[in-house]
Amino acid sequence: MQRRLPPKRNTVFGMPRLRPMLASVAGAPFDDDDWLFEVKWDGYRCLAYVSGDEVYLDSRNGKPLLTQFPGLSGVPLAIRAKSALLDGEIVAFRDGRVDFSYLRTGPPSVTLVVFDILSVDGRLLTGSPLVERKAELARFVHPEGPVVLSHAVDGSGKALFDWARERELEGIMAKRKESVYRPGERTDDWLKVKNVRDGRFWVLGYVPSPGRTLGSLVVAQRHGDGFLVVGRVSSGLNRDYERRLLEALEPGSYEDLISHWGVIYNPPSRKEIQKIRWVKPHLGVEVSYTEMTPEKKLRHPVFKGLMSGEKNGN
Repeated sequence: MQRRLPPKRNTVFGMPRLRPMLASVAGAPFDDDDWLFEVKWDGYRCLAYVSGDEVYLDSRNGKPLLTQFPGLSGVPLAIRAKSALLDGEIVAFRDGRVDFSYLRTGPPSVTLVVFDILSVDGRLLTGSPLVERKAELARFVHPEGPVVLSHAVDGSGKALFDWARERELEGIMAKRKESVYRPGERTDDWLKVKNVRDGRFWVLGYVPSPGRTLGSLVVAQRHGDGFLVVGRVSSGLNRDYERRLLEALEPGSYEDLISHWGVIYNPPSRKEIQKIRWVKPHLGVEVSYTEMTPEKKLRHPVFKGLMSGEKNGN
């Protein structure tokens, strides 16, 4: 069993214990010969410390991951060095596609997608440019066992983003070729471009939050003879929208919703039903999100605005 290391423990197998470098957000894909572009993998960020046939997997928040994903004990099979520190993402595939929801269930088979190498045989590489680290990665890590390498595209971010969007992937990463690795820092040398989708949904209710009468919206799609609840939205709701929504929403009840509008699919738990302030489903909103999960829930939803002039009829 992989035990959690004390927070103040600053080495693993004699290598410095680091925190992953973080990316800022880019609004749109771009082309630039000074940058490398690669797929943004949708999983759990992981630093893998390898020494001989041993491996310690550290999460972004310093939690051990090998117990949760024991199949990754085979990571050392891919290393052509006595020791190495790798940066990557743990992902799960289902039906040939990366599936984060499936990953959260702890499937028996997962993959470590490696995109950076920070130390090898005692040499710390964080001060080396990205292109040099990529060369060392190709030299010392081979796709084998549960490990694959994330391949980078030189300069052509727009084409890679289109490719990722067609396959409904999470997005792409843009990384400056000459960037050094800054552990624990969020910098503009690494950028993430998300494949964001837009949708229109009906408001079924809202939930207060500390200091806010309206902290999040319960949103749904029309589905068959009723509504399919797809989640709650809080990001993007400012005070102005809170005021406008409270003025426009008409109070209702869960019982009235069922009797007048039909079946509620994907319903909240009994505890949540009591907490939600239900309304008549007359008001629509626009929401951006990164994925509709197999369980029909929105991931990373962001409120964008009210649907202009559209209301449900009775």
